[in-house]
Amino acid sequence: MTLVRTAAGRGYTYTLDGEPVMGVGSLTGGGLPKPALLGWAARSAARYAVDHWRCLAPRVASGEAESVFEEIRGAPFRESNAAAVRGTEIHRYAEALLRGTGAEVPDELDGYVASCSDFLDDWGVRPLLTEALVGSRAHGYAGTVDLVAELPGGDLGLFVYTTRPSGVWPETALHAAAFQFADFYLSAADVEVPVSALEIGAAYGVHLRADGYAVHPLEAGEQTFQRFLDVSAVARAAKGLGALVHGPVAPPYPLKTGRPVSGPRAVRRRDMATADEAAPEPEVLLWTVSHNDEQ
Repeated sequence: MTLVRTAAGRGYTYTLDGEPVMGVGSLTGGGLPKPALLGWAARSAARYAVDHWRCLAPRVASGEAESVFEEIRGAPFRESNAAAVRGTEIHRYAEALLRGTGAEVPDELDGYVASCSDFLDDWGVRPLLTEALVGSRAHGYAGTVDLVAELPGGDLGLFVYTTRPSGVWPETALHAAAFQFADFYLSAADVEVPVSALEIGAAYGVHLRADGYAVHPLEAGEQTFQRFLDVSAVARAAKGLGALVHGPVAPPYPLKTGRPVSGPRAVRRRDMATADEAAPEPEVLLWTVSHNDEQ
């Protein structure tokens, strides 16, 4: 098999022709800024502290402040990990639905799986690919397509599931474009088939919730694919940034003298006057600070 997917932690790793390649999710995650995550992480930690203050406060008072700090700090990571596991499980049950295989769904996921079943029934899709591997030798990436299906009108649609509470994010369109413009997908017989042969006509993000679902059309054409490639370039460059800084070094030409080259250096703030200088006027000081900030 030319393309191999291996489970690793919360996601997958891929090898193409025996060489590791980055996944679509890793490329968008590593190359796309996510400023909203900072606010989410702060809210998650604060929510945990408020919800558990009755058991946390006595521990702080008894000298366990550092342990409590680490517990609160780790709240966003635990929440994110739980959400990722939930999403993976929902994808698995969604695939079982499409394949018609029976599966006992846990109570906490029953609503999500029921919403997925409602989506499939309401849209009347006829699945062609489920959890199919796609790869691109031209651009060095791989990924897993949630669903490619025939719509009642005969057109083919590519569907990307998400279970995030906040819904379908813009990066979902990048994922869809990466799948749609991949070189090939692996058939059930592990044979490479050109993705272009499918003639996919549209892409959709499917937001699965415990109480329903929403389907969002996605712009996943050539311009979006180019954006994916741009984001991928940033992710690949960022991955190797650590190699740009080396460990500390000694002076290339150590001085042989036993006395210091110079004594302690006196540093005077620009906004402080010496004994024989007049203090600057407030207006002059303000101009100096503003001027320096503009440099």
